[in-house]
Amino acid sequence: MGVRAGIINAYGDYEDVLRDIRRFTSLAHGSDVLTKALLGNYALLDRGRPLEDLRNSIFRTALTRNSRCPLCERAQVCALDHFLPKNEFPEYSILADNLIPVCERCNRLKGDECDKIDGLLMFHAYFDEFPDCEILLTDVGIENTVSIRYSLHRSDKIDNLTFTRIEKQFKILGLFDFYQMEAVAELTDQIDLYDETYASLGDSGLRSTLSALARGAERKGVNHWKAALYRALSRNAEFCSGGYRKLLTSSMT
Repeated sequence: MGVRAGIINAYGDYEDVLRDIRRFTSLAHGSDVLTKALLGNYALLDRGRPLEDLRNSIFRTALTRNSRCPLCERAQVCALDHFLPKNEFPEYSILADNLIPVCERCNRLKGDECDKIDGLLMFHAYFDEFPDCEILLTDVGIENTVSIRYSLHRSDKIDNLTFTRIEKQFKILGLFDFYQMEAVAELTDQIDLYDETYASLGDSGLRSTLSALARGAERKGVNHWKAALYRALSRNAEFCSGGYRKLLTSSMT
């Protein structure tokens, strides 16, 4: 089989590779010459090169998410991640389905992650649906300060393999710590809203406001970090009855 035909076949196999990567070997396996040639194709996506329009069209797909990174749901996209790393599968170096617009942080942390032994791939932004049941939880602690901690909770609605993949993704991308920092910034920015709402409507009013913020965030997904945060805050009686004021005197951890 010629190289061109092999690449066409590899493109046709792409979704099968995602389903069980353990069954597949790269077209370029064992050939440094072919690997180098296929990797060289990626430069064709650069500005002024023949595939620049393809690169632009891939980045335009991120507009449906307000150009937010699909891996962390927070930062702006600025790079193309090879879901199946081009160093492992160079035949997919310019396959649009394999190129995901992501932020710099997630692109760097993910790197060449590709578990060909256990077949535990991260979630693909185009082909995988994140579970729509609550699995991302936020623990709100109020003592001398307000503490925020994120964790994952196994749901009976998802299988063990899916949950293991989710755990892996959170670990590789450091999402627990990242979301905690984002929560700190979010609550600090909203402190005036909490204070005004509590002063005029009391704890029930603040609870209703937090619930509304949770519902708004859930439009991005029930497990969006902001949705999990506001659900937890709305359910925390101490926070809603004035405990939020400890944001004014202490930094959160």
